[in-house]
Amino acid sequence: MGIITGCGLNLTSVPPGDLDAADRLMAEWAEIGCSHVEISARRLDIIVGGRLNLPALRRVADMIDRHGMAPVLHAPHGINLMDRARRDMHLAAAEASVEFCRITGCASMVLHSGHVPAPDWVVQADALLAEERDLLCHLGDLAEAADVNIAVENLIASPTNAGRVIYGADPRALAAQLAATQHPRIGACLDFGHAFLSAATLGFDFIAGCGALSPHVWHLHLHDNFGRPSGGTAIGDAGDEVVLGQGDLHLPMFWGAIPWAELLPEMRFRDGTFGMIELNGRYNAHARGVLDAAQAIAAHLDGAPLINPWEEQ
Repeated sequence: MGIITGCGLNLTSVPPGDLDAADRLMAEWAEIGCSHVEISARRLDIIVGGRLNLPALRRVADMIDRHGMAPVLHAPHGINLMDRARRDMHLAAAEASVEFCRITGCASMVLHSGHVPAPDWVVQADALLAEERDLLCHLGDLAEAADVNIAVENLIASPTNAGRVIYGADPRALAAQLAATQHPRIGACLDFGHAFLSAATLGFDFIAGCGALSPHVWHLHLHDNFGRPSGGTAIGDAGDEVVLGQGDLHLPMFWGAIPWAELLPEMRFRDGTFGMIELNGRYNAHARGVLDAAQAIAAHLDGAPLINPWEEQ
């Protein structure tokens, strides 16, 4: 087994609740050679009110079986284990996500790191971190029984969310939290695009920050951007952000400014890491080239020269 166990795209671009569209997209991803697919829970309504939605679950499980790609799951984006007022709601959604993984055979589940209003963080940071660790350990025990690894993802710090503390936006802080959690089923999802934008906002060294988190990583979110946070410039629509090169664009790798050649040699990922691609749906027509880029990154992590497939065309 190499460092990257397989590459594939996710279902983020599926219209909400459109299982027929998800089926078609999974067929396309299988056709171009994806070995894995990342199921996007928030797009497919597989969890409703903290419980598994059995009709949707059955449809998605059937798709997984028919299309032949190994599944991994992105748990609902809205789960926030630091939301004390509604913690039971968030925990129920996380527990249902683990159960989905057990039923469908997902080997990895991405879960967002917590965040709180800045005033709460100032006076209660240590307690909030400890509470999140306890909940992660609880989920890790469920994950052990379900034979799935939970990968906690680094989020984005940007000028548009300055009123909240998103501690995991700094990969070094997330690494410290995971080291303190010390559960064999709890690791990290490194989102390179998030880290690149957060580095510009928080001022940490991008490559060093990713390197600090990398020993905990067994799930990657691969995409690109220009390291320019949104905000401060009038934007007409998402297409204008692409033109200006700002925000969380989820571009194909090598289209933006992430310094892949300098970054990748500093990574120390675990063997068997999943190389999942989070591609903006406006680029789905380029999916085959994006998969080639992910496979080139995977080969480079195993010692091959880094090849930019877009330059080969």
